[in-house]
Amino acid sequence: MSSTIPWKTRRIYLPVGVRAILLLAPMLAAVFIPGEFADTDGTPWLLVIVFVVMVICMWPLGWISHWIEGEADGLRLRYWPFLSRRIRYSDLASVEFRKSASPAEFAGIGLRLAPGGVLALVNRRGPGIGLRTTEGRAYFVILADVDELAMVQGHVAGARPDLAQRIDVAE
Repeated sequence: MSSTIPWKTRRIYLPVGVRAILLLAPMLAAVFIPGEFADTDGTPWLLVIVFVVMVICMWPLGWISHWIEGEADGLRLRYWPFLSRRIRYSDLASVEFRKSASPAEFAGIGLRLAPGGVLALVNRRGPGIGLRTTEGRAYFVILADVDELAMVQGHVAGARPDLAQRIDVAE
């Protein structure tokens, strides 16, 4: 199934509740700004600065997403806008496919350095792929669904048939 045609998994965003907090929290400061401007003894500029800093820091985080891009010679793990890691198929030591993984296994949602040195891209619960390189680096990425998991498994097995015997879809 491996080919020279590039492929890509779907983007996985943070849960809706977390995104709502990131997008709406700055509005809490904005609610108090008109009252501070109306008060003759008020000093609204500190509150305005807090609002602007919150918007600049929090609103972009509401659009964080992760995905995998496949190429003829390897995989690229993306955690937009912070991270892009390239892993060549030849550098893979082992691959693990799991039908279900929880963010709790990796110390929460987001981009995490989990126990055991695993760099985890886990924006929600779902199926995922674990990769370990010959250099000893480990990665785990949550995917959209089991169909996408099977697609990625097919591409990796096609590129590295020697790993195909070691690929297990764990429960």
